Amino acid sequence: MAKLIQYCTAASLYDGAFGGAVGWPAAGMGYVICADNGALTVIDGGNVDDAAELCNMLCRISSGVAVVEHWIITHPHGDHYFALREICRVPELLAKIRVKELVYYFPDDLLSADSYHVCDGANADMEKIAKALGANVRRPSFNEVIAADGLDIHFIYVPDDCSIFNGQQNANVCSLIFTVSGKHKRALFTGDAFRRSLQLTAWRFGKELKCDILQMPHHGLCDTGLLEFYKLVDAETVMVPISKAGHRSMHSGEHSLRDTEANLWAEDNAKEVHNAFDGLFETEI
Repeated sequence: MAKLIQYCTAASLYDGAFGGAVGWPAAGMGYVICADNGALTVIDGGNVDDAAELCNMLCRISSGVAVVEHWIITHPHGDHYFALREICRVPELLAKIRVKELVYYFPDDLLSADSYHVCDGANADMEKIAKALGANVRRPSFNEVIAADGLDIHFIYVPDDCSIFNGQQNANVCSLIFTVSGKHKRALFTGDAFRRSLQLTAWRFGKELKCDILQMPHHGLCDTGLLEFYKLVDAETVMVPISKAGHRSMHSGEHSLRDTEANLWAEDNAKEVHNAFDGLFETEI
C-alpha cells in the first residue's frame, strides 16, 4: 500500500516570539511518499537541522541505503531545500542515500525591486547538489505528468512566467503546485504558494482541483490563501507544516490578515487536520 508521510521538522517545534520584529520563523517542510513497491519520492525536506533525521528516516523505510526516485523541491527557500544541501555536504549522510532525479524549477528571470535575480544563489546550490548526488535534473513544465511507480505527479502550476511577480523579493512566488495521485487518494501540494498562483490555478482547473488531501500553502500562515481555491479542493485531510508559534499566532487573532478566514475555513471544512509539530502523520494514498 502506498503511503504519504508528513514529518515533524525541528523548526516546527519552535514556540517562541512570532511576528513583528522577529519575523515569522519558518517551520520547514518535508514529505515522503512510499509507493507500493517501496520506491520513494521526497518533497522538500526541511532545514539544516533536519538533514540527519530525514536521512535516517529514509533508511529506516528502505531497510538500508535509501533510493529516492524523485526528490522535488517546491521553491528556493532554506527551510525547504537546506536539508538536502546539508546531506550532500556531509559524507556520512550522503553515503546513505541515492537520488535518481532532482525535480525543481527556480526561474532565472525572477527579479526583485532592485533588479536582483532572486534565484541565482539557489540555482548555484542546486547544480552542486545534483552533481554531489549524481542525479538527473528535471525542470517540470506546466501540465506535465510524471509516472512514478504507480503514482502520478501532475504539475498544475510552474513559475514559467515571472512577469506577473517581478518586483517581489519573496521566492515563495516560485512554488510549484502539483498533485500526487495513488490508487486510493489524491494529494495536492502547494509549497509556499502565494495568492496569485492559487488564483491562476483555480481559474485554470476549477472543479478538477478536488483532492482528498491538501498541504496548506505557506505553512498555514494567513498572509496567503484563497477561499475559492480551498472550496474547489474541498479536502477531507489537511496537512499544515507549521510551527507551534505560528499555529498559536494564526489561531489567536494576533494577526488580522485578509486570508485568515479562508485558511480557517479550509481547516474547519476538513475531517482531519495534522500539524507538523504534532509528530509523524502517515496516510495511504
